[in-house]
Amino acid sequence: MADATSAFRGYTAKEWGIVLAGPALLVLCLAVPAFGPFNARIGFGILFWMVWWWVTAVVDIKVTCLVPIFVACIYQYMPLEKVLGAYVHREAALIFGATAITAAWVRWGFARRLALQFLMRVSGNVRAQTAGWFVLCAVTSFVVGNTTVAAMFAPVAVASLLYAGYSTNEERWNSRAASNILIAVAWGASVGGMATPLGGGQSVVTYGLLNKYLGHDIFFIDWTLRMLPVSLCVTAGVAVLMYFMKTDVESFSGTREFYRQELEKLGPMTYEEKVSLYGFVLAIFLAVVQPAYAPYTKGPMWAWLKPTQMFCLIPMLLFFWPSRAVKGENIISPATLRNYFPVTILFMWPASVALSKVLSGTGAGAVFGQWITHFMGISDTLSIVVWSVIPNLLSQVTSDTAAAGVMVPLALEAMNHWQGLEFGAVAWVWVTGSAISWSYAVASATGAQGIVAGYGANLRTMFVWGMGAAAVSVGVTIVYFWLAIVVFRSGFYIMPPV
Repeated sequence: MADATSAFRGYTAKEWGIVLAGPALLVLCLAVPAFGPFNARIGFGILFWMVWWWVTAVVDIKVTCLVPIFVACIYQYMPLEKVLGAYVHREAALIFGATAITAAWVRWGFARRLALQFLMRVSGNVRAQTAGWFVLCAVTSFVVGNTTVAAMFAPVAVASLLYAGYSTNEERWNSRAASNILIAVAWGASVGGMATPLGGGQSVVTYGLLNKYLGHDIFFIDWTLRMLPVSLCVTAGVAVLMYFMKTDVESFSGTREFYRQELEKLGPMTYEEKVSLYGFVLAIFLAVVQPAYAPYTKGPMWAWLKPTQMFCLIPMLLFFWPSRAVKGENIISPATLRNYFPVTILFMWPASVALSKVLSGTGAGAVFGQWITHFMGISDTLSIVVWSVIPNLLSQVTSDTAAAGVMVPLALEAMNHWQGLEFGAVAWVWVTGSAISWSYAVASATGAQGIVAGYGANLRTMFVWGMGAAAVSVGVTIVYFWLAIVVFRSGFYIMPPV
């Protein structure tokens, strides 16, 4: 009883008001006929409740992920077993496996080596450093989840800032230059998320939903060929913006010398680094060349060669692969997962998948589709603007993974038979999926922002410049897809991958 009492006393009266506003939004939705039938109103209520708790961050994000289950226990808007089953998705092995391998990169020092090698080639100029960190993390995030990228590179960035004289969180918060470096790590980790299906929870959610819509799995290379160009365009646009961010110091003294010294300390690439790197490269290689061998590897005996399965099997193999440097430890160990695996992803990603199924199962998605259809009928250009702006705004205040779980199913429903096409929503999945990944403004938008916030990144700077970066990213997205879909009518984006 004493423990329970102290738990309740952990919230102030104001915080209790914020907490209770979540379920109050659900009750309010039930009283609004515009939200459709009763079950659809529950779907909207769950959505608003979760978004509110995500935005305010007054409740632990892992608790927020369980809201659909809490509501189903009170009123069965869907059978409880169906709600529980909504949290399970086969692509989970993909993101969890890839994250486990990159956790080994951090454990054995390859992540630090990768960052130092890159930064050795960047000048000590603060603006160049900022843009360089951004590009490094952006490229890495093409194949590694955003939270993991930040976990890999933020400590290296902080170490370089320590060498430049910024030794505390307060000093980094108060310095535009130091804070900009940390923000560059977070934004770079976010911007590459849709370039491949491995870029983060939002890409895995979108990839899984698109596969389900088409009725077959698309190849990784087909995804990357469509999403990489827009990702590179946005990366270039935001890199230019970051170069011109306000700074209070024009140059860090001795920074390149620090990187050289730190790289020398690491010595030659270790056996453990090589094994963890080659395991990841092997999985990526097999995913990229899958179209070449897929016709010859059909049937259940070859199921292990699919990308999702490979990213499950390789980490399992590394879990039993002995290290040479530390006796009794393997390349991936329980300690490595405890220390370097972002636990939140185990909750956040399944919750986003579950939320998308709840919106669809309750009919909330269909109601939203009816609302947005009025805008769709005006012009395809306006449709591109709508499916770029709204998903991006949602990803700024919730998370990119949550936004994918909400907006991609809505795009699939609202645009299902666009222009009479059997798979008319395909083009709008590319548009929506791209816009979701440009999440920069709020610390809760991605795990990457949360990590750098813990190292002293100035959150006011992150928000103000983050909205500017989002505007640049959305603008590039609109122009890119306006040219591809409206002007050139490119079947590459309009038609489903074969």
